[in-house]
Amino acid sequence: HWLPRLADGREIPCFGLTSAQAGSDAAAMTDRGVVEYGEHEGRRVLGIRLNFEKRYITLAPVATVMGLAFKLFDPENHLGRGEALGITVALIPTATPGVRHGERHLPGFTFFQNGPIHGTDVFIPMDWILGGAERVGEGWTMLMTALAAGRGISLPSQSAASAAMAARVSGAYARVRTQFNLPIGQFEGIQEPLAELAANAYQIDAARRLTVAALDQGHRPSVISAIMKSNATYLMRESIERAMDIQGGKAIMDGPGNALGAQYRSVPIGITVEGANILTRNLMIFGQGAIRAHPYMLQEMRALADPDPERGLAAFDKPFWGHVGHGLGNLARTLMFGWTGGLAAPAPRGKTARPSEHE
Repeated sequence: HWLPRLADGREIPCFGLTSAQAGSDAAAMTDRGVVEYGEHEGRRVLGIRLNFEKRYITLAPVATVMGLAFKLFDPENHLGRGEALGITVALIPTATPGVRHGERHLPGFTFFQNGPIHGTDVFIPMDWILGGAERVGEGWTMLMTALAAGRGISLPSQSAASAAMAARVSGAYARVRTQFNLPIGQFEGIQEPLAELAANAYQIDAARRLTVAALDQGHRPSVISAIMKSNATYLMRESIERAMDIQGGKAIMDGPGNALGAQYRSVPIGITVEGANILTRNLMIFGQGAIRAHPYMLQEMRALADPDPERGLAAFDKPFWGHVGHGLGNLARTLMFGWTGGLAAPAPRGKTARPSEHE
């Protein structure tokens, strides 16, 4: 039902993830759903009573259907799975009674459909949960899988377009704008940022193509997507600043002839959304990257998360002792290389080896 209507534009989606006070910590959301019986389309059915307050939601003012992330509780154990069921995702038409939307935020004075969504005593049937009732509590996995893909597509693409636009308009401006009877593009002070603009545009687009190629092959490279999002938006910001430097007064006077003003004001949006870059760098790139690059830590964490205690313990032993040996080996190498000044350290040999010199 939904996919064809979303594809041809009959339905406009949004996704409600960010709670009013949670910020980038999605797991701290305060939006709640309680499993209970209620009335839906004239019938008494088992469903969920929702109360939520979301903000910074893209397309929220005009959306006709929203994906909603919330923490689900079952105090009367209707589903037989305990009380706290975890983060769950449901697909809800915005015309559902109790849902309020249409207000808009004003991010950077840009034309950006972004706003809050509120819900008070919203009742939905269980089959509105993504995947049905059997997928209750699997929302976090759904969110991370979707973000791993989306983070590597949308903002890198926007950054590539912004960098290319900045390079194009600045190159044209440097050709036609004259100072001291010469096109400013002939001055070395202008050629330097022009070269940076061209390099940034090429770099972002090349990295974007590599990332989406991995996504096309079915991979969900969460760390690579985080690296791509962070670095692409930083390079986009650098490109817009270089273009502003080249165009000078023309770029700071608003009007129909200013191609950079709106871009300059919207730069912080790309830096902030889908995980602020400071969080992306420290939590996603460093945190997840360190875990995935470690030879044993990810195996240990998966074993500890195994719902079968005996199977988890059996799976934990091998990587744990491997981790201990890995740590002792690192300690021994550190002491030995420190005492010998690195004389015992392995070094590459052959024609490709590059000698190093110490003074």
